[in-house]
Amino acid sequence: MNDLDIIDELHLSSFMKEHFNFSDVEQKNLYHYTDIYGLEGILKHKEFWVSSANFLNDKTEIKYTLELCRELIIEICERKQIGDSQPMSLFEFFVKGHLEETDYYLLSFCTNPDSNLLWSNYSNNDGYNISFKFPEIAFDFYREDSEYPFVAHVIYDKKKQKEILKGIIERFISLSKCFDLYKFTELDQLLQEGQGNELFVRLSTIITAINLSSLFFKDVCFSQEEEFRIAISRESYSCRISNGTFIPYIKARFEKESVTGITIGPKNNMDITMEGLIQFLKLHEYNHIMKDDIRKSCIPYRY
Repeated sequence: MNDLDIIDELHLSSFMKEHFNFSDVEQKNLYHYTDIYGLEGILKHKEFWVSSANFLNDKTEIKYTLELCRELIIEICERKQIGDSQPMSLFEFFVKGHLEETDYYLLSFCTNPDSNLLWSNYSNNDGYNISFKFPEIAFDFYREDSEYPFVAHVIYDKKKQKEILKGIIERFISLSKCFDLYKFTELDQLLQEGQGNELFVRLSTIITAINLSSLFFKDVCFSQEEEFRIAISRESYSCRISNGTFIPYIKARFEKESVTGITIGPKNNMDITMEGLIQFLKLHEYNHIMKDDIRKSCIPYRY
């Protein structure tokens, strides 16, 4: 029996199904908040421009999960009364680098149809939110990419996040003992060249599990966003310009029938707004969207 025989193997599909499975989420609507220009582009072209996870507004998201992993390495090593220098060195050199090079693209929705916070953050209170059927919208992206996207509610509870990562980090610590014969630079090169034996395969699976988890973890201070995410992996991409920066993005197309309605922002009080929106939907043949499917935010504003 070698050292690997006593380490439980991580099965990625089972891990994702257990912790990030959306099949128990009943059919529902998801809401995408945007301004009028975003609404026009999304509905006119039947597509989202989905930004790389590395270029999100909240740049701390990957760093947040990395810090959770570091905390767990220290806690588990202390509990087992073993040194943490080997696993921590391997983590900093190898895992951290791979997580910061993720090729996933994240599309955000909200589960709240009338969120005061999101009206303010994403549409200046006078924008719109577009309602989409779930899981139909996810199947639309599957048909486009031939690769099923990962979809799940964002998890804000730190205790739950650490519970999800605990088993992964325990395996990682055990695996780290098996790398004594390798210099970290050699390890990285061997894995990049595809010279992966069972040891490399297991390490790669652990890194992928941490990477996928990081896509759905956020600090509790963001919990009011009530976010639901769709994560898409794709090699080919384009770049757009925003605030003097090139942002990698992909186009994710959807079917018109996945749109179920539109809500008008709380400060958008012009009488012609509703009629103009109806004419826009008619122009682009969203004929299944009835007048009753277009609503006004119920949030009261004095000015």
